[in-house]
Amino acid sequence: MHNLNLLMKKRSILHATIAAIAMLFIQIPVIAGNALSWEKTIVEVDAEIGQGEVNAYYPFTNTSDSSITITKSTASCGCTVPSLEKDTYAPGETGKLIATFDIGSRVGPQRKEITVEVQEAGGPQSYKLTLNVDIPQLIQLKRRALLWKIGEDATSKECEIEIHSKHPMKIADVFSKVADNAESNFIFEIVEEKPNHQYLLRITPKDTSKKTRETCYLTSPDDPDKHLRAFPIYAWVR
Repeated sequence: MHNLNLLMKKRSILHATIAAIAMLFIQIPVIAGNALSWEKTIVEVDAEIGQGEVNAYYPFTNTSDSSITITKSTASCGCTVPSLEKDTYAPGETGKLIATFDIGSRVGPQRKEITVEVQEAGGPQSYKLTLNVDIPQLIQLKRRALLWKIGEDATSKECEIEIHSKHPMKIADVFSKVADNAESNFIFEIVEEKPNHQYLLRITPKDTSKKTRETCYLTSPDDPDKHLRAFPIYAWVR
């Protein structure tokens, strides 16, 4: 009989312990973990030639049972600015972070990170977002600075030009910027190696007896917005 009572007491204590643990779990708020559910955390963008900026969108949802407040959003580079319509989001509410990337003179692959800091019921939380932008370079120039020493033979030197495969254009001429509108000291010749894709710019000085410095630009009828002006070529005698 004594053993039976002891067994019944042990069972009663066990049931009470299980009930207490269950109550603790019931009282734990749902928000004690990642309250924001992001539709995507990585955005890939292929920019266009001449594009000034890129906007990347990161939709999210507050999946918790409490309101959350986004306290700060920062980017790894000053060229990228994150923005939100507001800071606080109710349970189940959706929002969207917009990251605006200023292309400027940048070319090639660019990787930017955005950090979003959130005040949740369980405490502060942070999220990492990534923006990958591929910026095409319209042309590649090999030997864009052609130099002659004073008194050197006035032989020709060449700059190799390769145009982006997705943006073919015909290089038609060269415009040389000379101080005080003086006559250019160089002769420019365009040699077409592969139509609309590969060219040689052959430059020959007229006189190497004195210092000369000129900046020249390629021109094309296929470049109405004058993107080629972003790729100067230098011819110097010094």
